Amino acid sequence: ASAPARGRMESQGGTRGDDDAYAWEKRYERTWEDIQVGDDGVLRIEQPEGADWRLQQSAIPPDARRGVLRHVVVIWDVSVSAGDLDGDLKPSRAVAVANALITWVSNFFEQNPISRLAIVLAGRVLDSSGGEDREVMAGAQLWSPMASSPESHVKLLRAFAEQPRCAGQFSLQNALDLASTILLPLPAYATREVLLLVSSLSSCDPGDVRATIGEVRERCIRCSVLALQAETYICRLLATQTGGTFAVICDATHLSEELQAHLQPPALLRGPTSVQHSLIHMGLPAKVTTAQQLPCACHGTFSSVGYACTQCGAKACEIPCSCAVCGLVLVSSHHLARSTRHLMVLPAFERADKPPEEEAPAACIACAEPLNSSRPLWACPRCSSVGFCDSCNEYTHTTLRNCPHCELDGR
Repeated sequence: ASAPARGRMESQGGTRGDDDAYAWEKRYERTWEDIQVGDDGVLRIEQPEGADWRLQQSAIPPDARRGVLRHVVVIWDVSVSAGDLDGDLKPSRAVAVANALITWVSNFFEQNPISRLAIVLAGRVLDSSGGEDREVMAGAQLWSPMASSPESHVKLLRAFAEQPRCAGQFSLQNALDLASTILLPLPAYATREVLLLVSSLSSCDPGDVRATIGEVRERCIRCSVLALQAETYICRLLATQTGGTFAVICDATHLSEELQAHLQPPALLRGPTSVQHSLIHMGLPAKVTTAQQLPCACHGTFSSVGYACTQCGAKACEIPCSCAVCGLVLVSSHHLARSTRHLMVLPAFERADKPPEEEAPAACIACAEPLNSSRPLWACPRCSSVGFCDSCNEYTHTTLRNCPHCELDGR
């Protein structure tokens, strides 16, 4: 066989490592390599060492100060470069980002139910600031206004994924100016964050973008950047100066992983305009049903089901929200519990030493499923309970967020 043919055969044989694999090869999981035959002839799935990295690296430092209320503006580059065909982000960068944001927005409000989110488009947009609509080739537009529920955002993202519209040039300065305009009037007791999804390798700005970055830093607005093509100096500078993060996306899977990293609140910034300590007046309204359909104060929509404000009695169609009449923040106890669970973090379980076969637990101490002797055992560092399986290790950290034995012991 010729040299190129031998290279292809070695690649298919798996002699090259995962780091040397092509991007199209990484899209396929070689699940057959994880299947091993045990001594008893039973097929088992053997995961490599370190397969639980996501669980063990997700622990939050206990001394980190994090906010409960978040105000996030997503700046989405929909310029002409976002519509180009990409070998790693198919069918195009814009459609791949839209599909990833649909899942991420829902997860964001699931983990941050009393936070708010807005989406800004950067590219060729319509500017109505002068009283009439005019087309701007390198502008920014508030596409989906600040809201506390994912429905409105997801609806627009699904429509964009079906009919993408990418044109114009990307302007970092115009996008940051609009994001600052949106975030500054909001209450100071919540964090101000910007997440940029950039496809362009250049920025068409009307002025000095470095001065705009300095203003954003002084206002304690954290800016994180996800570059879909390559690293650019100005985007890296923005993330460094404002205390955010920067990453270059390799493929669709990597894009989803980087977006998931922005679900939990980041550490609070320090500065004169950072998050202020204050008591927030909130109401816990009860769900009421009326015989007649009445309009809500927020949208004017007629319905027979709603929530009555505990301060003024105005009707709200959904919570969490701010009362349209008195401005009181309306939430439920379930929303508050989900918003504060990242402040009381369950520590990462430790890999336990294998006890003697006669002393080893025959089943998981949480789900009572039989334990595989070839799989590791996990122990809670708080109560020193040994015998959690991999599935329960994942479930307690991602869903339950509490050790069942710690709860039984009253810890």
